[in-house]
Order: sequence, then C-alpha cells, then structure tokens
Amino acid sequence: MPEPVQWIPPRLDLGRERLLAKHPSSKAVPLDQLQNRYGATFFVVALRQYISKTNNPRITPRDLESSLWNVHLPFWSLPAWHVIKFLRTDPVTGTSTTADSIHACPARSDKHGRPIPGRFDTALINDGTWRCTWCESLTNFTGYRVGRIHVLFSIPPRYHVRLFEANVPVPAHLAYVAWYSAFGNPDPNHGMFKVAPLKDRDGQHICSIISVANICRSVHLLPKFGPVAPVEWTSSNVLDLCPAFFVSNFTDKHLFRTLFDTDE
Repeated sequence: MPEPVQWIPPRLDLGRERLLAKHPSSKAVPLDQLQNRYGATFFVVALRQYISKTNNPRITPRDLESSLWNVHLPFWSLPAWHVIKFLRTDPVTGTSTTADSIHACPARSDKHGRPIPGRFDTALINDGTWRCTWCESLTNFTGYRVGRIHVLFSIPPRYHVRLFEANVPVPAHLAYVAWYSAFGNPDPNHGMFKVAPLKDRDGQHICSIISVANICRSVHLLPKFGPVAPVEWTSSNVLDLCPAFFVSNFTDKHLFRTLFDTDE
C-alpha cells in the first residue's frame, strides 16, 4: 500500500527573490555616459541629492538644494548592471525559475554590427511611504507608483567613508528612476490605472535615486491612444513619445493579484 502524501492545493505565491548578477555588466561606466547613453540626464544631481538626504533624512527642500554644492563625488565612473531578475521557488519541487525581469540597458550593436535599441523598463516601486514586505501586503497601490529604470549601479564601498556619515547604511545596489504620476481611480470601463510621466514646471522629468530593494516588480504600460496611433511610435521609443499610459492589469496572475487582492 503506498504511503499517504500530503496534498498541497495550487496557490499563487507572491514571494519572489530579487537577484542581480554578482559582477556588473559594465565595471566602469563614465558618469557622462550614464547621463547620455543610459538616458539618466540628471544622474549627477540626483546622486548628490541622494547622498545629502541619506546623511540628513530630515533636510528641507530648500536646504537640500544648497547642500548639493557641498557634495563632491570622488569618482568619474561607476559599475552598472543591466538586468534585475525575480526568482520564484516552486513550493512543491523547490525548483527556482525566473518569473520576472527588469532591464536597464543602453543601445548597442550585435556581433554583426547591427544596432540594438536601448531598453529601460518600467517597474512598480515602493516610494518610501509604505514599508515593503515583498508585496505581500500590497493593496490598492498604497505607497507605490510606477517608475522607469534607467541605471542600476552601486557605489563602491571604498568611497562610502568619504560620502556618507558614520553608521549610515548604504544599499548594495541603487537605481536611477524617472517617475510617473501617482495612481488615481481606475478607469470605469476597463479597470486600468492611468499614469503619465511626472514633470516639473519646466517640463523636465522628475527623477531620483532609490535603493533597488524598493523595486517590487515590472509593469507593462499600454499607450493611451487617441483617434489615431502615431506612425512614429515604436516599441523602442513609445515610452519617450507617448504622453499618457494605462498600467496593464493582465500581464500575469501575480500582478493581477497584487493590484486587486484585498484579502488580508
């Protein structure tokens, strides 16, 4: 007689492991290339803001602006990664597979010299107002918004003592993010949330540097088409050209549950 085996009903596990490669994709990317090739136009300013706010979390916006003159970067290049992977471990077999990924890779050429467009994915990000427990408590997007990841990088530990106050924790990996507007009410017809690139009064994208630990998962944005879809929009430039988007609820079951499961 066969031994009884405990039956585990199918379920949707929200827990996923965030993973970056042990070694960077590029060991030393000059700061000007991060701004130009990676589309991180305000990288240096954003990094100075991050350092100043990390050293003084309660600093006022006015004092933050003046404090940037006192932040001197002791390097001309930084290591950069081009992908974050999210691994899911099957609760029955224990097998780990890549369930999701986010790319932040500049344009390049393949081995035959053919151009490959850059890819800078959008993600669901903890904006710092909600304590993230790996999305297990996510309901109604409280404390979260969409951002586009342009650079994944780290500040080598040898520079920490020169940039940060003693006992200030410095994340192992950071990301330069271009933000989208906060979530409002879902569209009454299809239930998707509308977002748009977040810009200042001068029309510049609002960007900042965050810990990679705040990046929850990827999100798929659908262009908000008007009567006619512009012929110049392609998969490579639509995030740059389209003024508004809908956050797709139907990318996968994990995202659908993340958006709509309100059971505690």
